[in-house]
Amino acid sequence: MALAFTQSKADEAFSSMEDFGARYERIIARLKELSINLSAYMWEIGDLLLEADCDFNPQHLGIPAYMLIGNHPPNFWKQMSDCIGLSVASLKLYANVARAFPHEKRVAELTWSHHLAAHIYVDRDKYLRKCVDAGMEEYGKPHTIRWLEKYIEEQENCVQMAAEPCRSVTIDLPLSMMKKFSDLAKHKFHKPVKEIVMEAVQPALEAYLAKMAHEISMWLYEWHDGETWPFGYEAKKKLAEGSWKKRADMKPIVTIRRIA
Repeated sequence: MALAFTQSKADEAFSSMEDFGARYERIIARLKELSINLSAYMWEIGDLLLEADCDFNPQHLGIPAYMLIGNHPPNFWKQMSDCIGLSVASLKLYANVARAFPHEKRVAELTWSHHLAAHIYVDRDKYLRKCVDAGMEEYGKPHTIRWLEKYIEEQENCVQMAAEPCRSVTIDLPLSMMKKFSDLAKHKFHKPVKEIVMEAVQPALEAYLAKMAHEISMWLYEWHDGETWPFGYEAKKKLAEGSWKKRADMKPIVTIRRIA
C-alpha cells in the first residue's frame, strides 16, 4: 500500500514537471505569434512576459545562493529575447507597462501608448483618468498621447520630498537638457524626471549648505561645530558659547624678550 502511494506521488510530480515544461513552450510559441503584429497585442505580450518572469525566471524561483556558487544561471530576459526575436529592452518595457496596469486598472478608452506614457509615475491612474475626463468634456473624446505627456510634465516638474514638510522650487532648464532627462526617465531609470533630478542635485546642495554654514560661522564666531546652521537665536547662542569655550581652553602664549 505504501509503495503504491509513493509511486502515485512520483507519477503526479512527473506529470507536473511535464506540464511545467509544456506551459513554457506554449508561452514562447504564443509570444512568437504575437510579435509578428506587435501593435495589436501589446497587452497580451506584456501579460505573458509577466507570467513567464514569475514562473520561469531563476531569480524568482527561490534557489539558495550557495547552490549557485560556481554556476551561471541563464539570463531569463536574454533567453526570451533570443527565442522571440525582440530586444531585451522592448520585452522589459512591455512587461513593466503590464505590471503597472493590471487588468482592472487599464482604461479601455485609451491606447496602450497612453498607458506607456504614464506607467512610470506614482499618480499614473489619476493622469489617465484626467486624460479621458478632460478630453470628453472638451472634445467628446479622450485627449491625445501628446496632451497626456504635456499634462504629466506639468504635474511632475517640481521636486518634492515626501518624507518631510517642504516647499517646491521650480527650476528652468534648457530644453536640450530637459529632453535628455526625459530620455533617461523613459529608457534607463523608468521613474519621474523630478526624482532623477533630485537624486542628482541633493548631494551637491547639501555640500553647498554645509560649506556656507562653516564659512559664515567662522566669519561671525571664529568657530563651528561642523553641523549647526548659523541662523536663529538658539543656533547663534550655541555657536557663541562654543567660541568662548574654545578661547578659554586655549593656553596663553608667553613671549620672552631678551633685554640686552
